[in-house]
Amino acid sequence: MAVKCALGLELTTRGADIERSWLLEEPSTNAGTRTPEITIVLPVYNALELLKKCLTRVERFTNCPWHLVAVEDGSTDPAVRPWLTQWASRHPDRVSLVCLDENLGFVGAVNTGLDHALSRDVDGPVVLLNSDALVPENWANRLCDPLNEPSVASVTPMSNAAEILSVPDIGPGIPLRDGEADKIDTVARRLGAVPLPSIPTGVGFCMALSRNWLRRVPRFDPAFGRGYGEEVDWCQKTRALGANHLCQPGLFVEHVGGQSFGSKEKSARIRVAGAKISRRYPRYDAEVQQFISNDPLATPRLALSIALAAARVDRLPVFLAHSLGGGAEAALRVEMARHEAAVVLRVGGLRRWQVEVHVARQVLAGRTDDIDLVRRLLASAEALDLIYSCGVGDSDPFGLPQILLSLRRTDRSDRLLMRLHDYFPLSPSYTLLGRNGFSGVPAPETSDPCHATRRPDGTRLTLADWRAAWGKLVAECDEVTTFSQASARLFLEGYGNANVKVRPHLRLVSVRRMAEQSGRRVGILGHLNIQKGALVIRELATAHPHQTFVVIGLVDSSIPLPRNVIVHGTYERDEITELARLYGIRAWLMPSVWPETFSFATREALATGLPVAGFALGAQGEALRDAPNGFTVPLEPKSGAAERLFSMVDPARSTQAAAE
Repeated sequence: MAVKCALGLELTTRGADIERSWLLEEPSTNAGTRTPEITIVLPVYNALELLKKCLTRVERFTNCPWHLVAVEDGSTDPAVRPWLTQWASRHPDRVSLVCLDENLGFVGAVNTGLDHALSRDVDGPVVLLNSDALVPENWANRLCDPLNEPSVASVTPMSNAAEILSVPDIGPGIPLRDGEADKIDTVARRLGAVPLPSIPTGVGFCMALSRNWLRRVPRFDPAFGRGYGEEVDWCQKTRALGANHLCQPGLFVEHVGGQSFGSKEKSARIRVAGAKISRRYPRYDAEVQQFISNDPLATPRLALSIALAAARVDRLPVFLAHSLGGGAEAALRVEMARHEAAVVLRVGGLRRWQVEVHVARQVLAGRTDDIDLVRRLLASAEALDLIYSCGVGDSDPFGLPQILLSLRRTDRSDRLLMRLHDYFPLSPSYTLLGRNGFSGVPAPETSDPCHATRRPDGTRLTLADWRAAWGKLVAECDEVTTFSQASARLFLEGYGNANVKVRPHLRLVSVRRMAEQSGRRVGILGHLNIQKGALVIRELATAHPHQTFVVIGLVDSSIPLPRNVIVHGTYERDEITELARLYGIRAWLMPSVWPETFSFATREALATGLPVAGFALGAQGEALRDAPNGFTVPLEPKSGAAERLFSMVDPARSTQAAAE
């Protein structure tokens, strides 16, 4: 697994290890030192409605003495200055209003505000705040407390739009809906790692500045004009003097972003500023890339992303899934697409749990062996839908039922659900294959070693032990979803009291129908291993050396095949019809020897319109029986089963029958 991950060949390579130190069991009771009076510098240019929201929150939620310097930078909206003047007049002791006769741009307005802030006879920090930044309750102490360390020059919170400090992922950010930021900040307050991580630069939308460091570098460089890059320049200059710049993940501030000028102008200014920064500080870009690669904020970013996901849905879906791809993964992706947000607990990776959060079209992940950390990450959700999808590949699957049961919170309206993509809840042999192949659902007292297993500590488990553990989960499930009548019948043989609903998958991708071909090749659609019928194909190819078989898919490399078997390799569903034409396939075999729970491949083969033959078991047999171009043969007796299957599509026999 480590080698596969290093080569980028494993599905579970996303994310870093989750750090326990960030995830406090209880909110921190440390109120920090008493913050002296802060001076808030607020440049204002248009965006009146956002300005009103910003100032309302500053008034309501600033939890220390404060004074605000508002710099009205010649707004073109005639309503801005009168409103701001009236608002400032209501707070004569707390607000200083500076009105500029002409627009100086962001940097000029900020410098005007910084000059005024430094002229005040106070020692507290200065907070640079954009008028499109909406602070949450009790924000100021959390932001400014780290400045008590003399080497710290700036502190920036995390946000929905703060570049390297963004949530869900690093980048320009996403818009938030009403109330989401406050819910995210509730989780931020519980984050507790010390020391706070250093960052290459602060982000000026909401940035606390040390007054001592500001006296040493008192202004932003006016070369950056109307904005972008000026805070990077200031941070680099103070770093050269020995300063440190920190992120405060324990505070989340919403940044509406980009309200002062259009996106085209913004993009152009960012490009120009970026080039200037690169010329002045050649190592800066590499430092940013190293920060992104190492991401010391990976755990808080994950925690806050899950908080965002929980805020977006009434019930947060949490899927327990495997790392093996295939039909179960395809079905999982389709189901997740129906939700605005979801979490996946994926097993089978370098750590027992890979926690993936899917929200706002972004995916963030982290890894851990500690289910308690998973529990803490999910705590922000009002209600959970805990959905078992597939646990094959887990290091201790016998323990999965109890773990899922333990994640359900009895004081919330959490639900337990199950999706039957295979028969793992019935047997460790998740395909129900025993030493003699498939012979029905095994009885709990069976002695067949294929239906027994061991735990990691060496404990032997019988099928009765297995059913007892999984039966507890099944009994507590609000619903078990199967995708075919055949799989529902098999499941109910093992758990007769389960609340089973049959919901066939919707077709994922349309496969184009084709006219019957005159070719003589027989196709096999899908990846082949023993349970999917690789030995059946080897037997047929050996017995019929003049017949060419074409596998549209991959074959288990431990199963050598004769030369008359062509293995195409991986494929996309929309390529199936064209590949069938390319290889001259006139009929399909579906040689799977286990009772599949749905079988996407069978339905895709049927959709081509060519004859399709398979064994009369499971969902594949059900689909073939119901289709006009489907043919089934019994798997029993197993002796001669391969030939019976081939007889349904043998080109030589079909040609002879047509001639007669």
